[in-house]
Amino acid sequence: MPPKKHSNPGLGPINCQGFILLEVLVAMSMILGVWMASVGVYQRLALTLTQQESKRSQLRKDSDVFEMQEHSRINLNLPNKALSNESARVLSRNRAVRTSAQSTIKDKR
Repeated sequence: MPPKKHSNPGLGPINCQGFILLEVLVAMSMILGVWMASVGVYQRLALTLTQQESKRSQLRKDSDVFEMQEHSRINLNLPNKALSNESARVLSRNRAVRTSAQSTIKDKR
């Protein structure tokens, strides 16, 4: 579409190729809408991660309580001589976890 030409009585024809206020407002509102949507998604993600961390922390506390109860129960049921040969128990979450990338059999091709 060719640019609009307006005539100015003293200067001759002038080319108008700028933006009108409505176009600027529409562009700004679209940018603001995308920005607000992004902030909402980020906020939802942060809330979800915080809730998951809270649940994970509670599960660890419950696991620690259970481990301590089991340790106490075992110590009460065993004679003192058997306790001297008892190895220290390691919590299950402190054990090494095998990743799926590691082979279960060494040097297997």
